[in-house]
Amino acid sequence: MKNKLIVVAGATGKLGQLIIGAVLANPEARVRALVRDPKKPEAAALARDRVELFAFDATAATDAARAEAVKGAFAVVSALQGGPDIIIDAQLALARAAKAAGARRFIPSDYSYNVFTLPEGINVNSDWRRASAFQARKLAGDGFEVVHVMQGIFLDPAVMAFCGIYDKEKGAVRYWGDGKTPIDWTTWEDTARFTAAAALDDGQVPEHLFVSGDRMDLLTFAKTWEAARGKKLDVKRLGSLEDLEQETKRRLQAEPQNMYAWLPLMYQRGVFSGQALLGPSSNARYSAIKPETVAQVIARGAV
Repeated sequence: MKNKLIVVAGATGKLGQLIIGAVLANPEARVRALVRDPKKPEAAALARDRVELFAFDATAATDAARAEAVKGAFAVVSALQGGPDIIIDAQLALARAAKAAGARRFIPSDYSYNVFTLPEGINVNSDWRRASAFQARKLAGDGFEVVHVMQGIFLDPAVMAFCGIYDKEKGAVRYWGDGKTPIDWTTWEDTARFTAAAALDDGQVPEHLFVSGDRMDLLTFAKTWEAARGKKLDVKRLGSLEDLEQETKRRLQAEPQNMYAWLPLMYQRGVFSGQALLGPSSNARYSAIKPETVAQVIARGAV
């Protein structure tokens, strides 16, 4: 199918921008970028050949506005972030509109480790995504797909610092457990390339699309970093997995309204328990994409 229209929600965010760029790498594709205010600099910066800016508020939109936003779409891709009002309510409404408009598929903003193997209550953010996915599954069928792109952890110093496992500025690595649990890693750019490829795919795409750049435990990450940089990292074990569990509960009880106090630990529970490892890789489905390994990203100084 030529002249495919890919609608991207959350277009002004880092991943949204990268997805747009990856879609446009296909000369026969075009993008409708959903933005709150097309006049704002971050939105206006998206304007280019084959990109249409469309004013859209994911939470306040009416059914008519959603229908107009996704009209003519081959696929609708979400890079929206937020609480359950966005992750569950707004995305489900957009998925329903996409199906009604005759789109081939909807890709929600998962972009995480495997939320489907993570038990309830480990990570509230993952719980929201899983709840949304279970409802969205009811929409699948009659030529419409809901595809969950999962790539592990973003191989990015800001994300790794938020998760509390690596501080590039201080040269520090922190872990719970034995540090030998495998972790799936992927760059933002490769995640965007795989997402764009899935959005443009003419075939049937798996419901759970597992893609990644590498799989490596945190202690091996530290050794790989040290070998490449020729200097030592400050590597520290913070405690056992049970200690992590107790610390998460303690912070949640002490500061329930401050998610920055406990959400990073929730992500660490998924990472260091090994419960959120990706399933069978779909990298080969998009063999033209050669994702960077951990060693390659370290070698170019990105982490």
